Amino acid sequence: MNITMTGLPKVAEEVTDEALAEELRQSSQIWRARFSSVDLVNLPRMAMLAQSNAVAAAARKAGLDSTRPFGGQGMAPGEFVRIVRPLFETWDAEAVTLCERTVEKVHRGLLVSFEGSMRCSNPPAVPLKEPTGVLAKDPHLTLSIGSRKVVITFDPRWLTTSTANTTLYDATEGPLVFSGIGTVASVSEGGRIRISALVFGQPETLAQAQFHYAIRSAIPDPPGLTLDDFRNELSSSKLSHLYGDQSQERGAVTRKSVALLFDEDEVLPEQIDRVVLTQVSRVVPEYRRDLRVAVASLLFGGDGVTPTDLAAHFLAREPALWKSFTVPGLTTLIKSRNLAVSTVSGLSEGQAVDLHAVMCEADSSYLGYVEVDKGLPLHGHLLPPSDNYHVVGTELRLIYSAARRIVDEANGEDLHAPLVEWRERGLFRSVEWEEDLEQSAAEEQEASMVIEAWLNAQSE
Repeated sequence: MNITMTGLPKVAEEVTDEALAEELRQSSQIWRARFSSVDLVNLPRMAMLAQSNAVAAAARKAGLDSTRPFGGQGMAPGEFVRIVRPLFETWDAEAVTLCERTVEKVHRGLLVSFEGSMRCSNPPAVPLKEPTGVLAKDPHLTLSIGSRKVVITFDPRWLTTSTANTTLYDATEGPLVFSGIGTVASVSEGGRIRISALVFGQPETLAQAQFHYAIRSAIPDPPGLTLDDFRNELSSSKLSHLYGDQSQERGAVTRKSVALLFDEDEVLPEQIDRVVLTQVSRVVPEYRRDLRVAVASLLFGGDGVTPTDLAAHFLAREPALWKSFTVPGLTTLIKSRNLAVSTVSGLSEGQAVDLHAVMCEADSSYLGYVEVDKGLPLHGHLLPPSDNYHVVGTELRLIYSAARRIVDEANGEDLHAPLVEWRERGLFRSVEWEEDLEQSAAEEQEASMVIEAWLNAQSE
């Protein structure tokens, strides 16, 4: 009697599928794009994304009839592009980045982001018509990733402007860089992947970013800005090295202070303190720890000063500051987010790089860092004036000043509670209070001046 085992292969297949799904999940990331031109937005199909409400609102604001393609709607499509382009800079659609590592594993229905140098076949003719479904006749973009040929199909009726159509004709003469997002429509046995585009356009170039800064700036350029300060950090094809020449100096012993920026709307109270101190403990050996940490809201603002000016003057110095931000990137954050900051003082150059790397992995609200220089007016004005924590070896010291202690006692605060809380977390072997003597002296002097002024007023 022959017995056929049918269950085991199925189990093995399920395990393989689960492993593949997990690998793709780990390869996915938030898709954002800084476009110079938004060439296609398929409004009906954008409804499949949770983030589509913002795009629909942009269409209504522009006066578009979203049930009709863009052609024949006058100036409304151009206004729509103007409104929607900055939305994609802060987009939060999670997609698998199509690259050599993932291209062999994608499957039908997967949301993917793509970018590369592409050619256009069968550029759309006017009047723009619905696709036939026959690739040999329909307009499409092509590029190669690894051993795979990727074909990006699109409905030409949702090309945003006539300029977008002209760009596609240019791509028939020579390859152009396009960036976008879409769904995998098919994966053929021959290795061809077909993607149905939801959005695509051309990434912003360095020259365009510099020009936009120049026309938006209301005050003189700060010294120390370089070409790298205007790179398109959202564009994989244009991304330059994050740290400049820092990797060559990892052996240096110069100590620095860095400001770590966070999306304040995405963190819970005290979450930043806990995450920063945890990651600092990971990257700095015990015998080298003599660090000070502060946490506060980061309130950019100023009458008549644009977000672009604030970003430029926060990031620029000669010699250049270490930073993961660009001027366009920080400008977008200032305009679109509530920001918080944690300053960490006493890091070596290599430790600053390592701290940035682990923070990127540990906290989704973490946005990046910039070296602190309190000699810069904006740094002195915006960053925390005093520290909250002092890390020495395996000991955490909670910093207080005389005035703050008096206020806490007057408000009935339990002064022992913070010590207990940090001790229970078990991150440090001991947790104690430490007085900021300099701050206490400054507060005492200020209080004396106030009392003296009050006495003088009474004597008069």
